[in-house]
Amino acid sequence: MKKLLILILIFTFFFSANNVQASFLDKISSLDIMPDSPFYFLKIWYEKIVLFFTFDAEKKAEKYKVFAERRAYEVSQMIKKGRWDLVEKLKDASQSYLEKAREKIESALRKAIEKKKESLIQGLRQKLDEITNKIIDLIKL
Repeated sequence: MKKLLILILIFTFFFSANNVQASFLDKISSLDIMPDSPFYFLKIWYEKIVLFFTFDAEKKAEKYKVFAERRAYEVSQMIKKGRWDLVEKLKDASQSYLEKAREKIESALRKAIEKKKESLIQGLRQKLDEITNKIIDLIKL
């Protein structure tokens, strides 16, 4: 009984710590850390990790779009601050994220079309089997 209680406490702690960690990481990726900050690399690392562990093409495209919007916002902030050395780099990053988002959406679309074709083929095969079975039944009569 004690082992079960300890196991439950460990899982509870793990999941609550996981939520705290997730909210911490969301704050890292928020718009508060700008490219002229020495901690900006944490934001970029976070985004790369999130993208690495996002496997669904549609969700990955959405994340790329959000990150591109963040880079666009950062461009406007760096223009206001007069940090022209960072503006071009951020524009390129934003454009790159948007291009990757487009590629992922196209990939998801191709997969959806292929799945649709596969389900259509399976449906046609089932209908063919049904017709073949009916013909066989008719021949037996």
